[in-house]
Amino acid sequence: MVPFDARGLQNEAVRTMTTRPGGDSSSPTHQLLRGLLDDASLFPPGNLPMPKAVAAHPRHASAWYGELAGPFVCPETRLGELRIALTAAKAGWIDLALVVTGGAAAVAAATDAVAADPRLRLRAIEVPAARGTEPGQAIAEVAAELDAAPLAAATGYIEVPLTAIAAPGGGQLLAMVDERGYRPKLRTGGTTKEAFPDEATLAACLAELAERRIPFKCTAGLHHAVRHTDASTGFEHHGFLNALLATDIGLAGGDAGEICGVLAERDPAAVTRAVLALSPDAAAEIRGLFTSFGTCSIDDPVTDLISLGLLSKPGEPLG
Repeated sequence: MVPFDARGLQNEAVRTMTTRPGGDSSSPTHQLLRGLLDDASLFPPGNLPMPKAVAAHPRHASAWYGELAGPFVCPETRLGELRIALTAAKAGWIDLALVVTGGAAAVAAATDAVAADPRLRLRAIEVPAARGTEPGQAIAEVAAELDAAPLAAATGYIEVPLTAIAAPGGGQLLAMVDERGYRPKLRTGGTTKEAFPDEATLAACLAELAERRIPFKCTAGLHHAVRHTDASTGFEHHGFLNALLATDIGLAGGDAGEICGVLAERDPAAVTRAVLALSPDAAAEIRGLFTSFGTCSIDDPVTDLISLGLLSKPGEPLG
């Protein structure tokens, strides 16, 4: 396994942070965590009812850890529910990451529905490339629909199967997404064992993304900070800190085998030491590539970060 001191553990000064207002926004850990958590509380296994999810979202944004929270993630099939919940909550507006579960064919209607409601501020749109279709063709179909949609300044993501990216020549699929002006979305988990890619598959994808310097996001399965086996399901979950550190190894020129070793690390202390050893430049470079991930519970990542000593409430010491 690649030692985690590959970049920066020689630094004598280890930096830490909090996300409280007025904190050191230049600290590496602050840069690494800011805006990392997209609020996907509607999705399994969280499955919050729409009214509760809408009510909880501004509470996260205004909490002491609020700088970690990103946009509200909602499928196009539930936009009607979202509008009703916003009205009931007397909400003025919401930053929205729209997941178009219906694929390319559903993009136009979904974006028109968002554009018709000024309370919905579209920050990102995420569309899966059709399975069962040749991957390059499926990507082109999604990109064409996104090209024609009223995205304004919203970022477009195209979800490409990790098995296709990890296959020989799969890096060209990432290049196709990038060349059309969009970003890849990686599915790192789900409701079945098969939905979770193994370390080798994810490592191959991260290696290609890092080599090509293509920004991406992840979704599903990154419920906790460090690699672990879920006690209730037996599923193997990637840790979101592992994924961030694996991205760093890729950016430093590490190969898929080295990246795989970082993804497989289960020792919280080793992962924490590696995070604390990141330089400001490394943290910024990682997040320039790994933009965010969707989480069904913002509370779980925050709790993990507190327990690892990487985050603290105002007035409380780190660690």
